Amino acid sequence: MLNRRQLRIKAMEVIYAYDKSIDKNIDFQLNYFLKSNKKFYRLYIVILSIFNKLYISCIERNTKNIKKFLKDENEIFYNKFSNNLFLKKISNDKLLLEKMESLEINFWDEHPEYIISIIEEIEKSNIFLSYCKSHDNSFESDKDFIIKIFKKIIASNAKLYEFFEEAEISWVNDLPLINSLVLIALKKIQKRSRKSTILTKIYKNVEDSEFGVNLIQQAILNKEMLKEEIDKITSNWDSERIAQIDLILLQLCLTEFLFFDSIPIKVSINEYLELAKEYSSPKSNIFINGIMDTISKQFILEGRIKKNKRGLQ
Repeated sequence: MLNRRQLRIKAMEVIYAYDKSIDKNIDFQLNYFLKSNKKFYRLYIVILSIFNKLYISCIERNTKNIKKFLKDENEIFYNKFSNNLFLKKISNDKLLLEKMESLEINFWDEHPEYIISIIEEIEKSNIFLSYCKSHDNSFESDKDFIIKIFKKIIASNAKLYEFFEEAEISWVNDLPLINSLVLIALKKIQKRSRKSTILTKIYKNVEDSEFGVNLIQQAILNKEMLKEEIDKITSNWDSERIAQIDLILLQLCLTEFLFFDSIPIKVSINEYLELAKEYSSPKSNIFINGIMDTISKQFILEGRIKKNKRGLQ
């Protein structure tokens, strides 16, 4: 599910788009934000559907091999995958199949070359060679193999990354968290359990579902005030030289100081410092840390920051 950090990243993207837009339409940007969150969940199911397609493809090829006089040169591969107990369990997960149908996930039927590419990479891997040599045919052994395949081959597949980047622009930033969530789902699968480990909702709770929307609204509605407060502290800086991403991160952090009474000041600062490291220049986090530390201390003295019990922790 979407965590607060991912929601902050999406808020940053929306504010950036708003600043660049001509019409300055808040509703349009909020609409984009909410659609982006739904697409986040769609990507989660898309990646899980790879296992389903892998299994079905291997079953079909293995069935054809059995009927053929001359065996397929990849016979061992398709046979091993067709009989992988863990892969079979994921592929037949009722919730996954329902979500694939309701979300109309058919990427791999339309682009089978990506599945073929994954199969070729797996077959050449040392992971597969070790798996073939093993005489352990247990569910746990099969599970360990599929998880290794996901971590070492599927999650880091460059062709898949390019495909997702072209399919949906927001997916590139979503991918690291999505891969972590898929890995969690795989690890939770148990042989005898009928309960699906696949996530069914986008947000952890109602508070998180409202967090991103409120953050964007408050940051845009109070944009001039936030900029003025930042200008007071950065008066010795050439405003033209402050990176736009840095300015947006400062505005969002200041928004949390003033309008989110349950979020501790240190949490807000640390979160935006991490985003600065990832999305801005190498020295941005030092600049942002200095500005936010100064503003927070000043606002506390002026009584402008009012946090509840949870926000004071």
